[in-house]
Amino acid sequence: MTEPVVWVGTGWKMNKTLAEATSYAQTLAQAALPETVQLFILPPHTALATVRAELPASSPVMIGAQNAHWASEGAYTGEISMRMAEDAGATIIEMGHSERRSMFAETDETVALKARAALDAGLVPLICVGEPGDVRAAGEEIEFLSRQVDAALSRVCSSEVRKVIVAYEPIWAIGEDGRPATVDQTAPVMAALAALLARKSDGRGPRALLYGGSVNPQNAGELLTDPTTDGLFVGRSAWQPEGLLEIAQLAAAARVPD
Repeated sequence: MTEPVVWVGTGWKMNKTLAEATSYAQTLAQAALPETVQLFILPPHTALATVRAELPASSPVMIGAQNAHWASEGAYTGEISMRMAEDAGATIIEMGHSERRSMFAETDETVALKARAALDAGLVPLICVGEPGDVRAAGEEIEFLSRQVDAALSRVCSSEVRKVIVAYEPIWAIGEDGRPATVDQTAPVMAALAALLARKSDGRGPRALLYGGSVNPQNAGELLTDPTTDGLFVGRSAWQPEGLLEIAQLAAAARVPD
């Protein structure tokens, strides 16, 4: 199989019953997937095991959890541990999403704890960073994002950065009312993040540096013209499997291997 050259994934947030998750996974299992694209999906916790069971062991689609606690076990009502997420089928753990930060008091410190715990469990941290609109308007996004990345990786040694995925999701661009970003807006930020991550990893960089924020079939190809963007973290445009597959095909066409 050709080594994937671009990543495309989606998180379902608080959506989908078990029946709906089953139908989505079955569609992926039956689809012809582009070999140059690494697909991943992040179902809600309730559907992790169901989705894992519906995808054959040979499926290249990676499955992740939208959150997990840093403690191995304990009295943390409503949480699941990294070990429990892995047991249900996850290999990726999302952390630091702006909704988690704003609604559920996730902090730079807890993101750092989760990144460390995920790596210790042999899982892939998917660290989300992003600036609010007022920070972007003030031209301070690079400094803001650098602080978030520094904090998130504060417990990660340089040789482990290559195991981490970082997703840049500007808060002003995500959600139902988000303003889709242009490549002119994303490329300078992605270049700055790529340079920062390279410095933190002795030049090796992260496993992938993704862009997310109102990604859709109309702008996916343009966003991937930026050479420092390793892939796309898609929202509602990929909440149906046909949408994910369409963007995957667009990504494959945008990034033809040398």
